[in-house]
Formats: sequence, C-alpha cells, structure tokens
Amino acid sequence: MKNILSRKIHLSSLLLMVAMSGCSKSETKSMFTDTDKSAFKVGQVWNYKTRPGEQNSTLIVLKVETAPGWKTIVHIGVTSVRLKTANGIQDTVPHLPIDEAALKNSVTTKVRDDGELTNFQEGYHLWREAASSGKGVVFTLSVADVVATVEKGLNKAQAR
Repeated sequence: MKNILSRKIHLSSLLLMVAMSGCSKSETKSMFTDTDKSAFKVGQVWNYKTRPGEQNSTLIVLKVETAPGWKTIVHIGVTSVRLKTANGIQDTVPHLPIDEAALKNSVTTKVRDDGELTNFQEGYHLWREAASSGKGVVFTLSVADVVATVEKGLNKAQAR
C-alpha cells in the first residue's frame, strides 16, 4: 500500500510541476550535469521553515545539478510531513526539484551531512524526462509552500 501511495505522490508531483505557477522552466532540451558549486551537497539534512505542526520535518539533499538555461537545481526529499490524502496521512515527499535560491530562503540550520536518501529515483527520472523535453519545472516557492501544493495536488488527483 505504501508503495502505491509513494508512486501516486511521484506522479502527482510530476503533474503539479507541469501545471504550476511559482515555477521556472526551460523550453529547450537540456543536458543536466551534477555540480559541486553549491552550498548544498548530497546527503545533507536541513531544518527548514515548516508548515504549522510539522516542526520535526526535515529535508534531505538528493542531487544538485545544472543545465544550460537553468539555474542550479537542488533535488530534495521531505520527511516527517503530514500530507492528508484520501488514503490517510503520507509522511514523505520523496522528490522535489527546487531552485537553489528558494531553498536557501527556506532552510534554517543544517542537521548533518550523512542523511539517508529517500527513494527518489522514479520521481527524478520522470522529472528529468519532462524537463529534457521542455515540460519539467523547478519550484521557486518555499519548501513549506511546495509541500502544501503537493498536498492539494494529491487530493485533487485522488478525487478524480
């Protein structure tokens, strides 16, 4: 059941990213490459400005990359959230691509450098496929606002 819900989150997040405002996107095919020219590094766990009631939530840096025509993209997973869905409470958002500047404005303190990565590969590959064809987006909202948007999108998708 958890695997099915996780898959729905990946797909719903992808649909949200394609349809959202508060995002940036590229209209051309891009070559994505990992970068170490960011303050954010894979495995870092950060506290961030959370939604009310989710003060224990943290985010983990999953991947940091760049591409021609894009700003630095930081892929994150968010844990210990309380996404209310038709199927109950979901506590993890496995993958979100976010603009580095938006992430810098969201984080508060670094917790550690060796966090366990979320199971983000499926969501990342769906995003990269969309981004490479000019349809993928990168969130420019705060992490808390992105989590709220994902929750709304999940509920819309499940209501159909």
